[in-house]
Amino acid sequence: MFGGDVVPREDLARAGPDLRRLALQVDEDLYVVSGVPGPGDWFNHSCEPNAALRGQLTLVARRAIRRGEEVCYDYAMSDGSSYDEFTCGCGSALCRGRVTGDDWRLPELWARYGGQFSPYLQRRIDALVEGRARAREELGRVAHGRPAAADAEPMPLGVAP
Repeated sequence: MFGGDVVPREDLARAGPDLRRLALQVDEDLYVVSGVPGPGDWFNHSCEPNAALRGQLTLVARRAIRRGEEVCYDYAMSDGSSYDEFTCGCGSALCRGRVTGDDWRLPELWARYGGQFSPYLQRRIDALVEGRARAREELGRVAHGRPAAADAEPMPLGVAP
C-alpha cells in the first residue's frame, strides 16, 4: 500500500526529479508523495508486471511471485501525465521501449490489465471506449443511409418510433 501527502500537479511540477520519483498519480492532477522515502517507494516498472493496482493505493500480485523475485507493476496502471517519463529497460518481450503518461491509452493494455488501472484512469478508459462505441454506431447509421443522430428529425413527445 502506498501512502504519503497528497499534492496537486503544480506543486509536483516545482519539485525536483528526486521527489517526482516518489510520486504516484492518484487522480486528475493529484499525486501521493512519500514524506519519508522507504522500500514502498521503489517499486520498479515492467511492461510484463507481476503486480497490479487495486484501487488508488494498493498493489496486489497478478500471479504467484517467487521468493526473491522483484515485485514490479506497469506504471501505465497509475500514470496519466508526463511527470515521470523514461526509456524502459525492463527487458520483457512485451517492452514498449518508453514509459509515458499516455501509455494507459493503449487498447492492448486495457485488454491485458482489465480493471487493474487506478480508478481515475479507468474512468478515462471507459469514456474513450464509450466514445468509440458511439462513433461506430454513427458510422453504421450513415453507412446504411440513416441520418446521423445529430441530423435525425426530433420525435414528438408521446409518439413511439
